Amino acid sequence: MKFIKLIVFAIIFAFSYTSFAQERIHVRKKEFFVSEDGFPAAWKSVKKGNFQFAQHRPANYKRAVEYYKYALEYNSENAELNLLMAICLLRSDPKQEALQYIQKAIDLKENVHPRAIFFLARALHMNMEFSKAINAYEQYKESLDAKQLSIQSPKIDKYIAECEAGKKLKKANERVIIENLGENINSQYDDYGAILSADGGLMVFTSRRGEPGDRYNPIDNKYFEDIYTSNFENKEWTSAESVGNPVNSKWNDAAVAFSEDGQKLIFYRGRKRDGDLYVATLQGSHWGNIHDITHKLNHKKSQETAICFDEEGTTAYFISNIEDNNYGGKDIYYSIQENGKWSKPINLGDVINTPYDEGSIYITPDEKYLYFSSKGHNSMGGYDIFVSEYKYDRWTEPKNLGMPINTPDDDLFMYVLPNGKDAFFASVRDDGSGGFDIYHAILLGPEKPLQISTEDDLLAGIAPPEASSFIEESAQIHYTRMTIVKGTVTDYNTGQPVSASIELVDNATGKLIKKTNSNINTGAYLITLPSGKDYGFSVNAAGYMFHSENFVVPAAQDYKEIFKDVQLQPITPGSKIILHNTFFASGKSTLRPESYSELNRLAKLFEHYPNLIIEISGHTDNRGSKAINQRLSYARAKSVVDYLVGQGVNPSNLKAVGYNYKYPIASNKTAEGRQKNRRVEAKVISN
Repeated sequence: MKFIKLIVFAIIFAFSYTSFAQERIHVRKKEFFVSEDGFPAAWKSVKKGNFQFAQHRPANYKRAVEYYKYALEYNSENAELNLLMAICLLRSDPKQEALQYIQKAIDLKENVHPRAIFFLARALHMNMEFSKAINAYEQYKESLDAKQLSIQSPKIDKYIAECEAGKKLKKANERVIIENLGENINSQYDDYGAILSADGGLMVFTSRRGEPGDRYNPIDNKYFEDIYTSNFENKEWTSAESVGNPVNSKWNDAAVAFSEDGQKLIFYRGRKRDGDLYVATLQGSHWGNIHDITHKLNHKKSQETAICFDEEGTTAYFISNIEDNNYGGKDIYYSIQENGKWSKPINLGDVINTPYDEGSIYITPDEKYLYFSSKGHNSMGGYDIFVSEYKYDRWTEPKNLGMPINTPDDDLFMYVLPNGKDAFFASVRDDGSGGFDIYHAILLGPEKPLQISTEDDLLAGIAPPEASSFIEESAQIHYTRMTIVKGTVTDYNTGQPVSASIELVDNATGKLIKKTNSNINTGAYLITLPSGKDYGFSVNAAGYMFHSENFVVPAAQDYKEIFKDVQLQPITPGSKIILHNTFFASGKSTLRPESYSELNRLAKLFEHYPNLIIEISGHTDNRGSKAINQRLSYARAKSVVDYLVGQGVNPSNLKAVGYNYKYPIASNKTAEGRQKNRRVEAKVISN
């Protein structure tokens, strides 16, 4: 089911009324008339509002609000008109405003409508007056006959349960600051589904604001979905721009997932009630190379609306209404890629999925925390955002993120940045621009215990403080510890951007962890390094010597950004590189296995340049005698040459040289400088 059905149907079916005829509300002309002055225009607005009301679509209810609002300026004391205004607000947004109108309608005429007390309950619910809402729901149930009660009781009981959950969640708020992203991002239409690059510098989101020539979706009479982007520059978001063709079409196009470097976009494309997932690649400044994600994840008899992947991209989590093993509505499934093929979808189970719809989904790169929206569990109303932790080989019972992130209305599309401080989500709130808006949650974390600055207390403070839970029913937001490396790749001689391949290898296993490309127009790249590993990082481009780096990221290291601009040297005589990922046993010339990935990469150069002659040189720091360092530097260079020959490189293409400490690149007075001086280099002699 496509994204818009997630949103619109959540609103429509929350009020499962039978027909306009059964709840027809008459604003009688004689009762509405106050004076001739202004009456013709006001009465015309009432009739226009009634026409929009009869369409039973959120967009039409919203239009009816404007007509009824104008009519109320003429006569604000008409009970039926206030009731119509309240119903329209409850079926569009912001729903909170409905309370003043439904309350006034009942005050003016207690028996204004048989369902008036129900509408009052809904309005109280939306305003988080949960106890009053429960009383109103119970009162409405008492007004129903046996047949009506048997039909409506399950729905009313669900609303009461949501209010009970809201009462508990309202008592303990998460330490979060919520801010609307403002007019550069949000519009008077629905804006939602924000996904960001790992450094938070680029945002892609879905909007129904429409462009010149766009058409309305006949299902809900709103514009079809389009995808927009914005950059975070000078501490603010730039004005959103459409990604344009070929990603945006005349049908629904909705952003679903984003690669960490911002180079690949997964999006939903569909007409009215059907659609599939596609991938687009950023080619310079334009998106292109669009293709179906895979038939194994797109199913003919179902609709996939959201998807996310683990760090390695081999496990996909997605929302679908697949009929097999379904607990009701839309469920969360996962599929595993093995030997290039995706497995049959597996339902995540009834700990996560409920008889109600599950909505948006996001998983942290380490697959430890799953964020998703659901109408089930202990939702306080509509879709709430939940988190579940993967622990002891199973997903734990989901916890409601609580207030102020969740509200009694719909809250979806949680996206947490790796820095653990910033999250983005979509919500319908009374401070919004209209419809769904995108909000920024600044995560403050648990409140620190108060410390009294006396000597005794300071001594006592050496003992671990007893942590008090500031939220019982709701949950804290978690993230994956990681380091981000970003910069630009350019030509060493010209400074022009280079489109290069960037690879990340686990030095301990030699396994390729991930691969990305720098932007062809700007040379920009971004890659993430999860904590707890020793990484080999290499930049490769045709016609250039590769560049390598070594990053050791401790398991306990928190979020960190490393800026690394890379200048690639063309394969010409005199060009040289440092083999940063070539390692030896301490004080010896024995190659460590962690070196093999980098040396294999160097060996492949000769496959493309068979006449290439390279000098492999060893270098040391200045500790110890010159003679000892000379032997060690040559022996290490010779070990590299021997390895390359073992990989099929012609010995005549290689030359081993030891330079002891003759050519330092840093001061030998510091440990850090000496470490830099202990190195192996590869220099082009001829090509």
